[in-house]
Amino acid sequence: MTEDRTAADSAAPHDSEAPQTTLRAMLAVIVSTGIIGLTFGYSLPLLAIIMENANISSTMIGLSAASESAAILIFGRFAPRLISALGLRKTMFVAISIGVISLGAVAFTDPYTVWFPLRFILGGTIFLSLIASDIWVAQGSSTPRRGLMIAIYGTSITGGMAAGTLLVPLVGSDGTFPILIGAAILAGAALPLLITYGPAPAMAQAVKLNARALLLVAPLLVAGVFAFGVVDSSALSLLPVFGLHLDMSELESTRLLTFLVAGSILLQLPIGWLSDHMDRHSVLKICAVTGTAAAIVFPFTIGADWAMWISLFVLGGAISGLYIVSLAIVGDRYHGGELAVAVVLIAMIFAVGSTLGPLVSGAAIDLWDPYGLNVIIVAALIPVLALAIMWSGRRRST
Repeated sequence: MTEDRTAADSAAPHDSEAPQTTLRAMLAVIVSTGIIGLTFGYSLPLLAIIMENANISSTMIGLSAASESAAILIFGRFAPRLISALGLRKTMFVAISIGVISLGAVAFTDPYTVWFPLRFILGGTIFLSLIASDIWVAQGSSTPRRGLMIAIYGTSITGGMAAGTLLVPLVGSDGTFPILIGAAILAGAALPLLITYGPAPAMAQAVKLNARALLLVAPLLVAGVFAFGVVDSSALSLLPVFGLHLDMSELESTRLLTFLVAGSILLQLPIGWLSDHMDRHSVLKICAVTGTAAAIVFPFTIGADWAMWISLFVLGGAISGLYIVSLAIVGDRYHGGELAVAVVLIAMIFAVGSTLGPLVSGAAIDLWDPYGLNVIIVAALIPVLALAIMWSGRRRST
């Protein structure tokens, strides 16, 4: 990603945006992103189950899911300029509107062909709206409470995702109706932005920033966000397939996702609070250790429901912690237009992980059915654990 024009373009504040946001405006954003999370948590497993029932291979299911996150690699390059031109609120509203049309069209098209471009557009719009909301919350939060506020924001998203996974077995997967329900839910994400007014944070002049600089300054942060992308997207799109391949029912398979996302919901607030009261990088290490341990233990718990659910619960909280603490670190370090570029870079790193995750995990399931999924999850977390241990050792030696 080039930074010269992009960073500069992102710096100019939009006329309609005031320098500071309000609690009311931030609550509207949090509610809106919670509904987006609901759509995401509902549509990913729903579309995977529809494709699985159509006897489509796990590799193709993973590739189809990866097309959503691949979009940010294209749109991310232009996101700061677009956000600067439209403002945070309008960016979210336009992105949500296009996403509704794309998801609605999925109901009437072929999963082998047309779903790929439609899901690409859907993924781009969801990620663009989340980039805008990330900037809004990270910039609008005060430093002493940034970790907690971002945790509340993240809990809203993951809470929506959990509700979405629970909705799948209730609605079913037959016909066009379940997909149209998803489009209607996404349309609801625009309502809080329309009925609750409040200023969005303005973006000040930014300095140069690129992905290489971010990697050199914060390799643990980059690795953590990448791992979160891999694990989150792989689990959301393929954990139901994992369960179905173990002869679980659709309800039992989607319940796996429910416990994973429940960990994100219930553990994000304590993780956010902890990151406000101790070094944030130390909290990243805690998340890396617990997440890797839970991922390694998980396949040995199959058949023991409570042990399996607990391992997924811990894994969900740990991987979400990697993201919310990383976003808090970015909010501490960058401001204004520079923050916009940093958040886009973080989103693109997440998108690389989200793109590779379902693709590689789907192929891994085809090679080692179904435990290839767990191999990829562990492989994504081990580099984070290694960097966390290296960082801790370096801190003790200085």
